[in-house]
Amino acid sequence: MRVARQRRLGLAKMRIYLAILLLAFLSSARAGVDFTPTGGERVLEGIVFKQIVFHQDGHTIAYEQPRGWTFTGNAGAIKLTPPNVSQAQATMEQSPLSAPQTLDDATTAQVRQQVLASVPNGAQKVALVAEEKNPLRINQRETYAVTVSYSFYGQDYELSVLFANLADTQLRFRTVARKADFEQVHRAFRASLFTLSWQ
Repeated sequence: MRVARQRRLGLAKMRIYLAILLLAFLSSARAGVDFTPTGGERVLEGIVFKQIVFHQDGHTIAYEQPRGWTFTGNAGAIKLTPPNVSQAQATMEQSPLSAPQTLDDATTAQVRQQVLASVPNGAQKVALVAEEKNPLRINQRETYAVTVSYSFYGQDYELSVLFANLADTQLRFRTVARKADFEQVHRAFRASLFTLSWQ
């Protein structure tokens, strides 16, 4: 009887192990965008434009960051920093979607709350500044942008997040800067998103 019980436990452990392997395989098959930055370039009428290249499901994604901005990244996200502007940055990040998701009223209400909740702990005077439906398209997908303001350690900031839902991945393009610098930083980053090109 004891041997039979140990055998059942062994089979149960094996089933759990196989289920974990299957989940890991399925997760890698729906891996989203690999934001690990590699160098690239495009040439237009003899002029060379530097690009950052990402990957998704065997395809490349080309991107031209704003002129002079620096970047660091890994598979999950990339962070861009403008020159000569302190306490400002932009990021491209992602999270998996369990099923395709449209940017309907329920989803936009959810992302609005997500942005409001994403300000730093201890932030004060958190307020919704603006919402935009489809300020641009990312990979021919609809987008939704939410901008909030807040005060943190005596400084006023603005934060904007542009959401784009691919088939199985939600992309988020975040810009944060002190209020005095926000418009310039946000405009440069938003304009650079038009260069995203899935190939």
